[in-house]
Amino acid sequence: MIGQEYFDLRSNLAVTLRSLSVLAPEVGVDTDEARILETLASTLKTPFVFVVSGEVNVGKSTFLNALFGEEFSETGVVPTTEKILFFKYGETEKRVSITSTLEEVFVPVEFLKDFHVVDTPGTNSVEVEHQAITERFVPMADMVIFVFSSMNPWAASAWQFLEKVHHHWMKNAIFLLQQSDLRTPEEIDAILDYMKQLCRQRFNREFPIYPVSAKKAFLARSSGLDRERLMKESGFANLEQHISAALAANTSRMGKVRHALSVAQGIVSKLQRETGTRVGNREEKTKAFDNIENELKSIEGRTNTKLATIIEATMGDFEKVADDILAMIYKMLTPWLALQSVIFEKRSVIGIDKVMLDKLRNPNLERWDSAVAIIEDDIGHAADYLTEAVSERLKVQLREDLRSDEFFWNAQKKRLVDRVDEMLLRGAEKIELEKLLSPTLIKTRKMATGFSLVLVGSLVMAIGCATIGKWTLTAFITGLGSLMGAALWTICNQELRRIRQIATERMIAARTGLWHTMTEQLREELRILYDTFNRILQPMREKLQEQERRQTGQYDQAEAMAQMLRKLDVQVNELAAQVD
Repeated sequence: MIGQEYFDLRSNLAVTLRSLSVLAPEVGVDTDEARILETLASTLKTPFVFVVSGEVNVGKSTFLNALFGEEFSETGVVPTTEKILFFKYGETEKRVSITSTLEEVFVPVEFLKDFHVVDTPGTNSVEVEHQAITERFVPMADMVIFVFSSMNPWAASAWQFLEKVHHHWMKNAIFLLQQSDLRTPEEIDAILDYMKQLCRQRFNREFPIYPVSAKKAFLARSSGLDRERLMKESGFANLEQHISAALAANTSRMGKVRHALSVAQGIVSKLQRETGTRVGNREEKTKAFDNIENELKSIEGRTNTKLATIIEATMGDFEKVADDILAMIYKMLTPWLALQSVIFEKRSVIGIDKVMLDKLRNPNLERWDSAVAIIEDDIGHAADYLTEAVSERLKVQLREDLRSDEFFWNAQKKRLVDRVDEMLLRGAEKIELEKLLSPTLIKTRKMATGFSLVLVGSLVMAIGCATIGKWTLTAFITGLGSLMGAALWTICNQELRRIRQIATERMIAARTGLWHTMTEQLREELRILYDTFNRILQPMREKLQEQERRQTGQYDQAEAMAQMLRKLDVQVNELAAQVD
């Protein structure tokens, strides 16, 4: 595309300006500056204006088709010799009469967004009004192209028309020698020499002259057949290079680009400072917020440590009660008491679970009353700290008093004591001493009874045998009875030891389970209490996170725009260097 570097530069700058005009108000930059950016972006889109003039049938329309790669004749916009046509971009094709000899033609052809084309009637049919209008367009044109036919480049009407145009307006004029493919290279060289000489004579200067074949150029762009050869033979490469350079060398347009670039760089610098400051302030607030949350966690951790001490004291009470109960069980579960129970049962475990629970409850319920006071004190400290820290560090005034009233803490005390009592009850019930020991007492009493009967029976039989003088039988019966009695005694003793071991293991397991249950449930109780502060902090956290997303995004956008503007600045200088 003609002037690709310039148009890419202009397009990228316009996009950046519009993005900047959106970002600036979001960051808080003066809205007037944002409107300036919009205006600058609009001025950059000013189309490049071509005025094309020449005699009828010299190939002006073919030249325009070839230059922009669009078949005008197919869209019905080929200019006639009767009117001056001013071609502009439009979503739909339409013609608007300005005067009897001037029409604006709107065509949905993309290149017309960047190039406006004024196609004049043939110079050999120019009327007075045509000339006046044509001369009005020449000063506003970025480039005036006078098209000559290589078959008749010295046509008098074309040169006479040129003489009527003010010489000051000719600074951007170029000459086009159309249909050059109809001449030999030697003839073209001779014509070029002649035209240069004629220019020096009539205008005291020379104009850029390009011999071209618009027909070959259009075929190269439209058919795609043997494109490189046709474009080379068309001579359009040098012409397009000249037009592209003219775009870059246009003082007014490049001045607008430089001005827009300078304004944008100034505003981006403001955005970078502002967004950088906001990101820094937000990071400080986030850090302060993190410190507040960490301190609240530390206070909660200290409360948990205090409760852990009370839990350990409770476990100490449990161990003492367990030791007392086990000592009582050990005394009860001996073979001698089992033997005595044959005559009179003195052993009983009825109500032993309740005895253990009562011994656990009495000191612990009073202890957990004081534990609630510790929790209340720590929660109050946390509430005071949060109120002060949020006000001083985050500059937020809390509308509510975070300290709970006496009614709340009385309810919490009752609730906590009930929970502890429930945990102690369940811990004691899981041991099930009465259920464990009662069958053993019955079983060992039966074993002791059997032991007694075996000894008595063997003794009676031994005495009877001794009376009748059967000493061998007496010795046998005595030994057998002793062995049977000893076996029953051993079995009874083993059963008692087994039950004592089970009772001990259950006590240890109950102690471990109670410790875990108390630790987890009381931590959960504390978490619920401290979660009140988290619910207060959560909206602030979400606001900071939203600010982080927005402000970081704005900062990144400003940095990306600054980088793009630096890149565009380099491109502007490179274009200027090419022109120089």
